[in-house]
Amino acid sequence: ANMLVGFVIGLPSMVWVVVMFVSILYLLGLIFRLMLGPTPGQDYMNAGGCGFADDLTDDTETCKIHYVYGEEFFGSVSKSMFTAFRFMLGDYSTRGGKSLTVAFSAGYGLPFELMFGVFMVMVIFGLFNIITAIFVDSTISGLKHNDIKRKYARQYERSFVAGKLELLIMRVQNLHFNNGHGFDGVDSFSSDLFRLTEDDFVSILEDGVVKDILEDLDVSIYNPAGLFDTFDPDGDGLVTMTEFVHAIMKLRGEPQKNDIIACFVTLRTLQDTVDSLALLMKTHIAMMSEGAGHAGERKPREHIQHSQASAA
Repeated sequence: ANMLVGFVIGLPSMVWVVVMFVSILYLLGLIFRLMLGPTPGQDYMNAGGCGFADDLTDDTETCKIHYVYGEEFFGSVSKSMFTAFRFMLGDYSTRGGKSLTVAFSAGYGLPFELMFGVFMVMVIFGLFNIITAIFVDSTISGLKHNDIKRKYARQYERSFVAGKLELLIMRVQNLHFNNGHGFDGVDSFSSDLFRLTEDDFVSILEDGVVKDILEDLDVSIYNPAGLFDTFDPDGDGLVTMTEFVHAIMKLRGEPQKNDIIACFVTLRTLQDTVDSLALLMKTHIAMMSEGAGHAGERKPREHIQHSQASAA
């Protein structure tokens, strides 16, 4: 996911990198066209009858191999740009698999070798590194900015939820008070003296303001009466403010996979506890049965010994 986000963030920089690269490639193609391409009016391949340079074995007076190669691969600015791009990628081959650099080196000598060496150093150690640095820097900066936005979003969400919960508590307390339930001057939230019966609970959740606040908290309430057991985990028939807030926080958002897994883990833990309790009870019952058997054996023996003692 981060890779995809980074790629999307780096796309604007990539567009400008492509523009810069094409501009540099155009400049290089123009330079190669002027230095290695044919002069005006030169036509070795057609009018001169030289054909393709790969078919030539040696230079002649009318057919210089490096001139014919220059005409073939640098005959126009577009051809020159494409050949320069191939040079950047390390492709120097001709149609027949021969090396352009070898042919130009043999024809032009040291000037071409120096120019080509400087060109390759600038491309490999300069241009490509600059392009990579621009793209990586913009991507990393974008990801950092994105992380900061996420951090602020989380902070805003926490403050937003806290504010909505405070409004919800105040509204529920006011509705409860208006229904004839006093608080006796005690903070009902901290002391849990605030308690809702099922009728009070349904009445409060049907309030329009409460519904709007719950909607802002991403809590869907379609059947308030069917949710009373969810808000009353201890099953005492009353909902305290603490239970009310905890249930609201658990009901926020859509059901997730981890919610199902949490229920499964809880059931497994409960099952293990019940199995351990059953084993413990079975062990105690067996020990009690064994103790009762030993007591039954001792009783007849004591009676016989007492009878013998009396007879004597």
